[in-house]
Amino acid sequence: MSKALCCYAFETLVNKLNLESNKVPLKSYFQTLSEDPSKLPKSAPLFVTWNKNSQLRGCIGTFQSLPIESGVAKFAISSALQDSRFASISAKEVASLEVDVTLLDNFQPINDYNDWTVGVHGLKISFELDSEYYSGTFLPSVADEQNWDKLTTLYYLLKKADYPVSKNSTEEFYSTGLKEGWLKLTKYEGLKAHLTYDTFFKIRESIQE
Repeated sequence: MSKALCCYAFETLVNKLNLESNKVPLKSYFQTLSEDPSKLPKSAPLFVTWNKNSQLRGCIGTFQSLPIESGVAKFAISSALQDSRFASISAKEVASLEVDVTLLDNFQPINDYNDWTVGVHGLKISFELDSEYYSGTFLPSVADEQNWDKLTTLYYLLKKADYPVSKNSTEEFYSTGLKEGWLKLTKYEGLKAHLTYDTFFKIRESIQE
């Protein structure tokens, strides 16, 4: 995909945290990395994920299509500072971070909970039960990175949606919900780029020289 978008996520964060006083524009990263921005969609649903020491540090995105540049900038900050599962990323942590930028595409509602492929598809679930609304998603890379099979992924997807269910009843829950039509399950694909802070810093330094 595009390492320039990952650089821009880092660039936005280091400026927000006042670690840099000047902001390198996205077009400079495209030029330095010899990437052609016309090969990317002008807008797309996207997520920005921060990791530290191979552990999730923040991940927020949107299923609405946003302009790529402003979308990456927006979610680079919100995923770093506003993910309610974690404390805000501090300036002293930045050098230990890695970032993933994932552009989403090819959304397909499915009626069979097995109609998707680990490592290829992300999953999005939504349903309403007992006047409570539940929703959750896993990006395409999550199940593969966690070494989850399909059933384990589906189980943890319900847990992420904050719905209490045992693993033994997971298949029955999905089967019933999809058959009766109150559960919506969507598979989708994604283009992901990954970058460490050290690589970002070297690229940025080459632009500043």
